[in-house]
Parts: sequence; C-alpha cells; structure tokens
Amino acid sequence: MKTDSTPEQPPAALRASSADSTKREPLQLPKGALIAFRKSGGAPVSTREIVLYPDGRVSFGGPDVAKEAYAHVPRKMNDAQIARLRKTLEHANFFRMTSAQGEPPPDAFAYEIVARAGNRVNSVAVFDGAIPDALTPLIQQLSALMPKE
Repeated sequence: MKTDSTPEQPPAALRASSADSTKREPLQLPKGALIAFRKSGGAPVSTREIVLYPDGRVSFGGPDVAKEAYAHVPRKMNDAQIARLRKTLEHANFFRMTSAQGEPPPDAFAYEIVARAGNRVNSVAVFDGAIPDALTPLIQQLSALMPKE
C-alpha cells in the first residue's frame, strides 16, 4: 500500500501571512555574494530584498544577473562599512545561530539573512518579537541599506 508523505514545512519565520508567500523561493546567496537579506511582512504586506557583495556593491530586489545591472548598481558601500558589517556578523555569532521557532505575530516583519565568510555559510530567519539581541544590530544595518518605500 502506498502512503503519501507530507512535504516539510519551512520555518514559521519564512511563512508570511500573504497568499503569495507560498510562491516565494527560499532566500539564496548568489555566487560571490557576502550577504542576502529579505524583509517581509507588515501591514500592508510587502517584501524587499538586497544582496551585498564583498566589493561594496548592493543589489536591490535580488542578485545582479545581467552585465548591464552589474555596471549600474545604485549604491556602493565603502571599505569601512563593509568591515563594520563583517564585524557585526562575527559579534552576533551569526554562523552559529538558528532560525526562530513558532508563529510570527500578525503584521510582524520577518527577516531572512544568508551570509558567507570564507567557507562558512549560514541562513537565519527571525521575526519581530523573536529576534536575538545579538542579531538586532545586523538587522538594523541591513535595513538601513534598503531603499525607502
């Protein structure tokens, strides 16, 4: 007799309350990128994403995939900002963190971060009300890089 297996559910922090959340791909770290960051949720529900590269490029809405986009990146971080971001990752002990468990509160923001340092890569998903204190400065720095709505 054949039994149906239920697919594994993503962590609660990755599930937004909007109907289109089921179509959203898990946050990916493009080749050569330092950090990918997605902020979603709120009221009304919105999703914004940035990708940061070690050379200071900041790509909005996802990775740069075309040569034209690579040449016309709207923002560039300086060396001091990149060093500060790397230091914040280390101070947060990011590469040992795990994602938040449980259900996010209604209208809360969910934050997804994927980062690479050398051969270490980690992915963390948290939401308002379940953000570790050590991660707050990183989320603040990354949120500040996002374009204003």
